[in-house]
Amino acid sequence: MSTLRKRDKKREKVRAEKLAARKQRLAELVPIEGPKRGKGRRKRQRRVKAALKQEAARQRMQEKQEAKEKAKA
Repeated sequence: MSTLRKRDKKREKVRAEKLAARKQRLAELVPIEGPKRGKGRRKRQRRVKAALKQEAARQRMQEKQEAKEKAKA
């Protein structure tokens, strides 16, 4: 049984960290605050769009997980 090379260990570590960061981002909600009209509207609109995108990503991830469990069983 051979061990991984140093660069492969580093690559694996970076990949795991990216995955953990992505899960963290999906776990916490995007705060939607600020004025609907007036100064700061753009910032609010960006956040609303980000929240919708996050929700869609969460749905896709859940469907993927359910499909994986279904295939496993």
